[in-house]
Amino acid sequence: MSEKFRVMIIGTGGMARLFTRILKRKVSALAVASRYPGKAKALSKRMKVKWALIEDVDKFNTIIFTTPSKHLPEMVEKVSENLMKGSLVMDITSVKMGIVDAVKNKLPNYVEYISLHPLFGPATRNHRKCRIAVIPIRDAGSLNRVVNLFKRIGLNVVVTAPEEHDALMAFIQVAHHVTYLSLALTLWESVDPKLLGKYSTRSMRQTALMFKSLHRNFKVIKEIQESNIYGDLARRKLIECINKLGSDDREAWKNVEKALKKLPQAILP
Repeated sequence: MSEKFRVMIIGTGGMARLFTRILKRKVSALAVASRYPGKAKALSKRMKVKWALIEDVDKFNTIIFTTPSKHLPEMVEKVSENLMKGSLVMDITSVKMGIVDAVKNKLPNYVEYISLHPLFGPATRNHRKCRIAVIPIRDAGSLNRVVNLFKRIGLNVVVTAPEEHDALMAFIQVAHHVTYLSLALTLWESVDPKLLGKYSTRSMRQTALMFKSLHRNFKVIKEIQESNIYGDLARRKLIECINKLGSDDREAWKNVEKALKKLPQAILP
């Protein structure tokens, strides 16, 4: 494959906009495409890039699918026969196990495949130093080029495998999100919202901002809860830890104090 990235981004949602923004002027050619040409035209005008028909996929050596996970294998199959030999296909699914195998089975053997997970969303205004997980599924030489491209853009790259990715994201996403989801459900079923507003603390108001963010991404969050095969393990561990604190487990309280001190040092820049 040519050393130059000629990129088609398939999709017109938030993640398509994100990748268009960060790749624009960083690759040799860039166009957006969709099953609905009108949407591609509108996005291209908004983002000041070119647009293309799905049928033009053979003119690009790098295809990035921003299609939702449940539709991804079907969408890949629609264009698979027209893919350029030696081209590279990438997707941006939040869960890898099961999905990447389904996608790989739809791709011709002469196409490389790397799955991505940007650990930031479309609302991010400054992507520099943000993280992106890069998971090589079928790689015949593109991995280093992709890693170098994202590093030049300013991203921190984590190269990993589907199993490791999903096992970690079960705690970083599934357990994290379900903590807020459970709190929201508890408040909704237990407290008059008017009284909640009247008595809310500063930290509760900060939590309410997280509720708003989760609501904006609710479909994706629900899909992650349902599709990560390690999700049950993470949720069970979360319930176990809640019960330890509720039973006044002294060791658990010591550990949570240590966690509150040490985890921010590991997580925050």
